Amino acid sequence: MDNKPKSKSSTIEIVRGLRALIAPPTSGGNVIDWSQVAVEYDHGFPEDYRAFMEVYGEGTFDNFLHVVPPVSEVYSNPSALVSGSTDTARFTAEMEDFEEPDLLIAWGGSADADLLCWYASDPDPNQWTTVIWRRHWAEPECWMRFDCGMVELLRRYLQHEIPQFWISDLRYEAARFVHGRDERRWRLMGLDPWGAEPLGV
Repeated sequence: MDNKPKSKSSTIEIVRGLRALIAPPTSGGNVIDWSQVAVEYDHGFPEDYRAFMEVYGEGTFDNFLHVVPPVSEVYSNPSALVSGSTDTARFTAEMEDFEEPDLLIAWGGSADADLLCWYASDPDPNQWTTVIWRRHWAEPECWMRFDCGMVELLRRYLQHEIPQFWISDLRYEAARFVHGRDERRWRLMGLDPWGAEPLGV
């Protein structure tokens, strides 16, 4: 695996590749003051995650896989943030005998209560790989490692390159991403964001 830090241009290319597979919200992603975020999260974040937050933001792919932000524009529940999700991931890792649970930093989850984490074994966040905990699997198969970052894992998910248990049964053809703000607004209006036809702005 290439151990060189990702350049800004390569990060842009990674996110651009994701955009070719799935449209970002028309209203944009999250507006985040990363200098303020660094006060709480002194470990920093990978460039591809920061770019993803800008373009897509907090939200869900296909009513199945969700990405959590460091600070939320939508939800006040700590479990909807990187901090709260990381607490859950590390507690789970201790219970499930995962090596070095303190190196897990959560960035998402699934409708099956799976956990999606970075394995922060390098001081450079751009070198972090990904670990998934699968709730309904026994040890040690419940832990699955990927030699890539978060956005590349999402690309593999959208391309159905991850094992069959992670392919959703959709009511529509193309993959869909819905920002948390839009999902909450539509549900308050009595609309289903995951119906056969996508909802407008």
